[in-house]
Amino acid sequence: MKTLEGPPPVAAVADHVGDGLENLGSTYPTKADKSLPGGDPLRPMHRLAKAAGAYELNRANENSKQKDRTCTSAGMPGKPGPGDVFGCDEFPMASTYEGAARAQFEGTKYTDAFSVRYMDRIENQEAGRRLNAWSTTTGS
Repeated sequence: MKTLEGPPPVAAVADHVGDGLENLGSTYPTKADKSLPGGDPLRPMHRLAKAAGAYELNRANENSKQKDRTCTSAGMPGKPGPGDVFGCDEFPMASTYEGAARAQFEGTKYTDAFSVRYMDRIENQEAGRRLNAWSTTTGS
């Protein structure tokens, strides 16, 4: 019987999101009073529409830069070894106002109010493609 090839799985990304909502002690960077949006209708995430203007594009870019700085920091757990093919996933996503650089735009109470984690690069990229496709088709 022929098996159908599908897109790569995204379970590790889903686990990262789940931990960001329900198991904050397992997230990095650590923060005593960390609270992440998205698991409660009263605390939603808000998509950044990069095409809306320079502010939105800059904020999305700063989210990515902050994620990258944190992923390469000395304390980052689970760093890949030479030859490993890993990407660094972030939650909340860089495409949201609540992304890693939120403190730069909304104040220091949001310092370290995000999570990053290394995972399979292909899986991380697939999750990003799915999120982008969903965001684009939902129009909000």
